[in-house]
Amino acid sequence: MRQSKKIEEICIIFNVHKDPDLDYLSSVLDFLKGRDINVSLGNLRPQANFCIILGGDGTMLRVAHKAAVLNIPMLGINLGNLGFLTDVDKQFGITALEKVLQGDYIEDKRLMLETDFSSGYNIALNEICVGSTGQLKTFSVYVNDQHMDVIRADGIVVATPTGSTAYNLSAGGPILVPGGHMMVITPICPHSLSSRPWVISADDEVRIITRQDSPLYLDGENLGIIKSGDSVLVKKSPHRATIIKTAPIHFYAVLRKKKIL
Repeated sequence: MRQSKKIEEICIIFNVHKDPDLDYLSSVLDFLKGRDINVSLGNLRPQANFCIILGGDGTMLRVAHKAAVLNIPMLGINLGNLGFLTDVDKQFGITALEKVLQGDYIEDKRLMLETDFSSGYNIALNEICVGSTGQLKTFSVYVNDQHMDVIRADGIVVATPTGSTAYNLSAGGPILVPGGHMMVITPICPHSLSSRPWVISADDEVRIITRQDSPLYLDGENLGIIKSGDSVLVKKSPHRATIIKTAPIHFYAVLRKKKIL
């Protein structure tokens, strides 16, 4: 659990809505003062040893895409409500930060997905979703170019283990352990009661063909519209999100704490 790399630069990303008076940010800056560490606020720098994220899971998701591409580990301090991705709640944040500076932490690598829809950081930590506009649509789903099913539903979610407790869970999909090498395909409000989620290997490739114009979402962000008859490919990304953990909290204990079990 102990790391030996010298900490020379830290990025801090903060959610002003969670810390409107910037009191918590000030306490973190006070802690870092005089430690001979370069600190940058509000942006990721490629040379940073890690990034402190002050906010909730939404803030972590927004940062995770670029942080994964730059291979920057993230330490999340939860200033929000739920906090699956963040390491600790705010009352323990300074203690967690002190552990990281002492090298007392682990790096939790999380599977991410990518799509061929358009250019840019088209990677997702939680899920890639086609549809979900409250209108019944028809989708043809293929796995490794093999036809799986034709599904009438509001949409289709392809989720990682990390995202299995997010939109996937709300849509009736199963919970996957975070370190699992798998993903899940979950129909959203399917027309047929026989339409059920599928758990597949993370090495599989999923192609979804839509029969009506359908929006495409990556971690809740709308990328655009997939035209009727077009398809989108979803597969494992070569990038992984690195989440810093300073306390060995068991996954099932977290689920109980969040009142999911």
